[in-house]
Amino acid sequence: MNPAAFTFRLTVPNAPEMASMVADVARHAAEYATLNGGAAEGFVERARAAAARALQSAPGHNSVAVFAAADGTLTVTIGNETVTQLLS
Repeated sequence: MNPAAFTFRLTVPNAPEMASMVADVARHAAEYATLNGGAAEGFVERARAAAARALQSAPGHNSVAVFAAADGTLTVTIGNETVTQLLS
């Protein structure tokens, strides 16, 4: 595991307020991947919006959010939603 190559998963209850938790973890992933300020902020906000949409899809269940860096791209996927950001 290093800033350009990692994967981790987070199980999140399907509740709209949990989108903030996904955004917080997306911020940590962006910081670890050493994204610049503007790129990091944009990634976090897009991750928050994607999580909010995904977490409304199946109330009462859980979703898995996958945060990964590979091939020069930072990605978060939750449900059918994916957000990407180039690392360079």
